[in-house]
Amino acid sequence: MADPTPDRAPAFGDRVRAALDEQGVSVRELARRTHFDHAYLSRVLAGKQRPSAGLAEAVDRALGAGGALAAAAEAPARPAADETGAMLEFMRRAETSDLGPGTLDVLDGAVHQLCRDYPTMPGPQLRDRSKALMERAVSMLDGRLTLAQHRDVLVMVGWLAALVGCVHFDVGDRPAAEAARRAVRQLGEQTGHGEIIGWSFEMAAWFALTEGRYGAVVEAAEAGQQHAGVTSAGVQLALQEAKARARMGDDRAHDAITTGRALLRQLPRPDHPEHHFIFDPSKYEFYAATIYTLLGWDQVAAEHCAEVVRQCEQPAGTRWPMRLADVRIDLGMLAARRGDLDEAVHLGAAAFAFDRRSGSLVSRAGDLLGELEGRYGDDRRVSDYRDRVAAEAEAAGW
Repeated sequence: MADPTPDRAPAFGDRVRAALDEQGVSVRELARRTHFDHAYLSRVLAGKQRPSAGLAEAVDRALGAGGALAAAAEAPARPAADETGAMLEFMRRAETSDLGPGTLDVLDGAVHQLCRDYPTMPGPQLRDRSKALMERAVSMLDGRLTLAQHRDVLVMVGWLAALVGCVHFDVGDRPAAEAARRAVRQLGEQTGHGEIIGWSFEMAAWFALTEGRYGAVVEAAEAGQQHAGVTSAGVQLALQEAKARARMGDDRAHDAITTGRALLRQLPRPDHPEHHFIFDPSKYEFYAATIYTLLGWDQVAAEHCAEVVRQCEQPAGTRWPMRLADVRIDLGMLAARRGDLDEAVHLGAAAFAFDRRSGSLVSRAGDLLGELEGRYGDDRRVSDYRDRVAAEAEAAGW
């Protein structure tokens, strides 16, 4: 029987393993250094999968091979006469799977249910459940999968990594959030999934926005939109750009929010608007409220704020606690501008009333605090709110 392995993998894998042995580096450590999936890297080194150019170059850099390993990935390892038999055997194996019917459907349903739980489930609980499911999904990659199944599992791992990264950021674990974001980018590139790549840029924009790096937000948003296209990620990226420009006093924020609105109109109405990675139309009002508040378009902002409050405050309880918390900050800023300090401070404190909080809430509270300090100086009520924000920042790990 012809050797079924891809034509470039054995020579590359053998040389990489020799370099690993010589340097005392494990495959798992190499995966960490290169930011490639451990199971994917193991299959490449075992000769079961062809190394991509990106993987070969990353491995070469990580092991300081000076281009030798990258070159090995390009070298054919068998005579051309063996290619037909090798490809037939490869395709036979590629069509063999350990997964029973419906397994991927169950996994897919579990992934998207967790994404729908994002608005309301406590952050630590959602983080732990998402990580546990991600570990189960990754373990599937060690079994026999068809090529289509392998990609499907990697895509689902990509969504879970994005969810985990967002929750890490919400609970104040910035390094873990950034590590997850990088994994999302790698998984998106490995699977050729433009929207997942787009979300990795959106996460970078969100992190930078919270940290006050507004130029970096615009850069990430513009780069991400090139990958995301007409998707929920594309809408979100446009609106993150609008937020950053609004904070810089740049009226092009209105152009960016208009772009986001135009993209949104091209998307179908979602069946599950609570899904974190699906941009539902009501979320537009939430972004518009903040963007126009930051721009100082107070009347327009007030109209959007009122709509968000109407959507969030339902007879059965609060539907979108994180959105309502943010819009209370916006309403507090509007109250401060019209001279109602008591109402402004009350709304600012009420923003912290919910257990489920966004990682950007402390930063938003800082917006209100800046408005209060600029208009009312060291009034005792402003000082009290400053102390409250400082305490919340410390509790959130800022």
